[in-house]
Amino acid sequence: MDIIELHDLISEVIESLPEQESRELIALCDSLEELGPNEWSIRIAKFSNKMLLNNIGDTEKLLKLEAEAENAGSIEIKPIYLLLILVLVALVVYYV
Repeated sequence: MDIIELHDLISEVIESLPEQESRELIALCDSLEELGPNEWSIRIAKFSNKMLLNNIGDTEKLLKLEAEAENAGSIEIKPIYLLLILVLVALVVYYV
């Protein structure tokens, strides 16, 4: 899920939250440019986790938001790709 889709999901979650928490999430949502995508995604995930722990809002939407925010902020490099790159570098060094 990219940042735009995550932003749409946040809009859905805002509708299910009480007024105080929805204002907090809106302010967090507006801070994307200040924080950058990685830090922003981390803060969205933390906010969702806090709402889940306090049992505030729609649990299903918050769980989805937390999971998607955690995935959106990080780029995972799979170990098989690292191994492939290592083998290619070794072959290049060997033939040069």
